[in-house]
Amino acid sequence: MNQPTTSRTRLRDIATIALMAVFVLIAKTVLRVPIKVSGHGGVLWIAVLIVGRAVVRRPGAATLMGLVGGVLIALLQPSDAGMLFSVAKYVLPGIVLDVLGPLFSDRFDRFGPAILAGATAHASKVAVDMVQGYAAGLRGSVLVAGLTVQLTLHILFGALGGVLAALILRTLIRANVPQVAELARAATGGGDAQ
Repeated sequence: MNQPTTSRTRLRDIATIALMAVFVLIAKTVLRVPIKVSGHGGVLWIAVLIVGRAVVRRPGAATLMGLVGGVLIALLQPSDAGMLFSVAKYVLPGIVLDVLGPLFSDRFDRFGPAILAGATAHASKVAVDMVQGYAAGLRGSVLVAGLTVQLTLHILFGALGGVLAALILRTLIRANVPQVAELARAATGGGDAQ
């Protein structure tokens, strides 16, 4: 690959990462509806992280999207959790997606890998909540009881985010978007993503 193409690819990946990070903020803002169901916002922002990881396919891409998105959320929508915990809630799911991406050949256009990745990534956010609860002085059964329902809901909404991501990626493949269509061709030897 020659130098101008490599530079263009890097610039495109950086732009995609930045755009997806902003979409994480938008998704979190759109679903900031006070319906009192823990984790419902993950349907959109987990889908955004999965699509971003599938499109960029570089080590650390989802982690960087989570970091930038988490910082934007922490700055523009401050919470009682504090900056560190707020950002960690988006970085950890990004790390999970970066670990799972290569295991699934970044084929998140397939429902199985997308659902598993979405559920696992969104469930990892509960680990941050657990550390935060522990830091706040909660212990034992009080901490576990509060997080059991939360974990179940995060797995459910993360799985739904995975379904949404797979549907988005399949649509992008059918529309022949170059970065996404390239992923499907590389994994299937030139075939379709169906």
